[in-house]
Formats: sequence, structure tokens, C-alpha cells
Amino acid sequence: MAILTQWDNRNKTAILLEFESQWSWSDLEDALQAADELIISVPHQVDIIIDMEGSSIPKDFINAVKKLIAENGNDARNNEGHRIVVGANKAMRTVYNTVQSTFKNQLDGRKLLFASDLTDARAILRSLRM
Repeated sequence: MAILTQWDNRNKTAILLEFESQWSWSDLEDALQAADELIISVPHQVDIIIDMEGSSIPKDFINAVKKLIAENGNDARNNEGHRIVVGANKAMRTVYNTVQSTFKNQLDGRKLLFASDLTDARAILRSLRM
């Protein structure tokens, strides 16, 4: 599996999406479906850590994002918490900024945070929960 989706802790308060170096948009759709299933399985807030360190974004990201938004709706799950991306290089941040400005209405309130590594991401989540 090109994107591993699993609980990041025993309390089931965070999900880790771990990307391999090569992945496809179909892999992302499967990973998001798996994350949704985990999120709705518990009543409390669930944050998402997206570990993209060492991976790259497949081509045609604008059309892929359009499709993902159309298929998954504009709203997050009621108990979906913060989203933190680990290992985003300059190109990935540029893609994110482009997507955020292109789809600002659909992505309103669904901001991504960035962390340098998993330890940093977990520390950010701890501080946000305080």
C-alpha cells in the first residue's frame, strides 16, 4: 500500500497517513476513506498527521483535487480535528498554496499546519489540545 493509514496513538486521538515515495491519487482516495472510517469510529476529536517526507506529488494535482472535493464534499467530519503535514518541501507548499487559493470557498476552515518531523507534529497537537 502506497499510503499507510493507522492510529498514531493508543488513545485514538490522531491518525497517521504515511506516504511512500511513489503514490497515486487513487491511493490517496483509499487512504482518505480509511481515515474517515477511523474518525467516525470514535466520538472524540481526531487529528490527522500527514507524513509526506520523501514523497512527491503526482502530476495533475488541480484536477485530482477537484475530484476529491466533489466526491468527498466540502465539509470535514464533525469530530475531525487539525491536519498537520510533515516533510512538505517547497514544491509541496507551493502546491498547497495554489490549491488553497483556487478552492478557498470549498476549503474554508480546513487549513493545514506544517511540521518539520513527526516529533514536532505531535508536539504541535499537544499544544493545540491544551
